[in-house]
Amino acid sequence: MISRKTSILGNARGFTLVELMITLAMSGIIVAAVYSAYVIQQKTYFTQDKVVEMQQNIRAGLEMMASEIRMATFDPGGGADASITTATASRFSFTADLNEDGDLADPNEQVTFCLKVGCDADGIADTGADSVVRNGQAIAEGIHAIEFYYTLDDGITKTKTPTAGQLDQIRNVQISMLAVSSQRDPKYTNSQVYTTGSGATWGAYDDNFRRRLLTSSVNIRNQGLNK
Repeated sequence: MISRKTSILGNARGFTLVELMITLAMSGIIVAAVYSAYVIQQKTYFTQDKVVEMQQNIRAGLEMMASEIRMATFDPGGGADASITTATASRFSFTADLNEDGDLADPNEQVTFCLKVGCDADGIADTGADSVVRNGQAIAEGIHAIEFYYTLDDGITKTKTPTAGQLDQIRNVQISMLAVSSQRDPKYTNSQVYTTGSGATWGAYDDNFRRRLLTSSVNIRNQGLNK
């Protein structure tokens, strides 16, 4: 009679080499699939993070500019002679008697918005991206281009280049800002053409950088009230 112990040992089987190879191959496929999904998710997260950062940056800069431009020429006493001092497609400067003391001596009462320190003449960054500055201090980084577009008091005349005699007629400023991502994405192709408030176009760039265009229309509340 064959003992129970011998019978059990005789029926025991291990893995064959073929089975082991199949198991290893299947495990490799599963690991590769998991890793591939992880890499894709990481790239997606990284891309979305950069896009969100770009959008928040340009939106914060626009909101700050809009808030201050609404108060341009504020002069409740009428004796400070607050006014719009410069209005071009790439630069907007004005004064406002914000502390209502009858003068414009406070630094915050003389404001200039433009692209980069020193103000770029055409409003387009020479090296891909620059900062929008307020009196030389950056308020929005990673900006490729900016445009100011003006509507006069007749509500019809619109221009990027108002004359000196038209400065006190400006009632609305339309700001267009084009932000650019901080890093290139080799797999991203951008063939989009961006249209500004004036109808001018920026692009297409085809340089693998993501961009976002935002436009804000700002009414100057105090312009003309003390004239």
